[in-house]
Amino acid sequence: MMPPQVVDALRDPTPDDSEAALLSRLEGALAALPPEERAAVVAAVGYAEGPVGAAMEVEVDPARAEELAARGLELLRRALEEQAPGAGT
Repeated sequence: MMPPQVVDALRDPTPDDSEAALLSRLEGALAALPPEERAAVVAAVGYAEGPVGAAMEVEVDPARAEELAARGLELLRRALEEQAPGAGT
């Protein structure tokens, strides 16, 4: 199960969107991220370690880790929008 901070950071719920469905889509989208972005998002947001924790996880400087986390969150948002109930209809 994903930490609540990750869900909250990405959540833009629709009336048809249950938390279980959101978590399922989130886990799939997270698994599809490039490894560095995934690790940065999980460390920075999921474990609330911020850029420093993400930097330690992916072994880059904090500024780069922050970029990776931001890009990862954007990729997750896009993936969740594409998978949302009623998307593309």
